[in-house]
Amino acid sequence: LAMQLLVLLTVVLCSCPFSGASRIVGGREARAHSRPYIASLQIRGFHFCGGALINEKWVLTAAHCMEDTPVDSVRVVLGAHNLQRPDSLVQEFRVQESVQNPEYNPTTFQNDIHLLKLNDSAVITSGVRTIRLPVPNSDVAPRSNCSVAGWGDINDFGTSPRALMQTNADIISRQACNRSWGGAITNTMLCAATPGVLAKGFCSGDSGGPLVCRNRLEGAVSFSGRFCGNAMFPDVYTRVSSYLPWIETVIRQN
Repeated sequence: LAMQLLVLLTVVLCSCPFSGASRIVGGREARAHSRPYIASLQIRGFHFCGGALINEKWVLTAAHCMEDTPVDSVRVVLGAHNLQRPDSLVQEFRVQESVQNPEYNPTTFQNDIHLLKLNDSAVITSGVRTIRLPVPNSDVAPRSNCSVAGWGDINDFGTSPRALMQTNADIISRQACNRSWGGAITNTMLCAATPGVLAKGFCSGDSGGPLVCRNRLEGAVSFSGRFCGNAMFPDVYTRVSSYLPWIETVIRQN
């Protein structure tokens, strides 16, 4: 238990968007524009978190991505593949409204979800599209095969990817996940791990990025263990279906 608490504390300390620890590990390059819903959150051209376009004016990300982050400096980039060589499909926006879930707890990562309203409507093209939200009150069954994607280093030596990377994410039960995380996993979270693989998954800078199962946005990257992709400490996502009423209310009122 002491080791688990130490790992969780390490996650809390290194989960800020500027930790420099962003990476999809053990993955492969995504086909260009095959994930047209994915967003890159940037400050001065530096990618610090991911997100997902849920309608033409709103992006869903993780609450901890926006902690102590100057909203006026954030740019939301859609339609990207290679961040260093943007093509004609890229669209860039400022943030008009930044809405954190009011029950977000930065210590436990409970309710780690945040909505960003763009300053203009995204233009739907082959490179920019919305993603469907989950079915209300739905859950993702253990052994479901999902996927996660993001930009950032692809190993622990600081190697940056050429473009957007993706990897599979196999859902495990919360009971199994809690054996690693000491009871920290609740019904508003999802866990994924790849048994037998010690370097496959996400790390903190990919926070807010979409966990996609059957073409629906089922999760948002929240936290992981001290070492990226370590199956001993499964990756943890915010379960989006738990927040559909809040999402609908925020969009309707803004």
